[in-house]
Amino acid sequence: MEHDIRDLFKNKEYPIKKLPKEHRTDFIKKLDGVKNSKNKKRSYYFLKIAASILFLLFCGYFFQNTNSKPEKTALEIQFEGIENEYLININKEWNAFIDVAKDTVLIRKYKEKLKESDTDYKKITTQLKEFPNNINVLESLIDNLQRRLQLIRDIKEHINELNQKNTSNETIYI
Repeated sequence: MEHDIRDLFKNKEYPIKKLPKEHRTDFIKKLDGVKNSKNKKRSYYFLKIAASILFLLFCGYFFQNTNSKPEKTALEIQFEGIENEYLININKEWNAFIDVAKDTVLIRKYKEKLKESDTDYKKITTQLKEFPNNINVLESLIDNLQRRLQLIRDIKEHINELNQKNTSNETIYI
């Protein structure tokens, strides 16, 4: 049943309607209205895409910042307390030594020894950051801090002994 549509309308069975004079202008106005509504939908479509991208970027940034801070274990917290205590004692003893000592050569020698211990300490702390749960690294770090503190105490004791000998040798003759 294939028919050509043009052939169907050649017959006068169908009444021919006349279009109103303003039909073309009305049609163009309606067509413009449809075009404008499509443009509005497209602009909202692009806004939705932009908002989705911004939302994903925000979620990624938030997730990265919350997960980048690992929680410290109880061992790390306890070790930090011990480390801070030793460092405070070392600084206190060093300042006391400098107050008591009068020999600049002696101060310089011990300052060099402390710098060597400090470089070892920094190496050990980098190892500790790589292997935070390694007991051997923790023990060597604590041992380094103890040796530094003991070195300063020995120096201070030596200075006190020298000062006592100098005062005891001085006798006043009348």
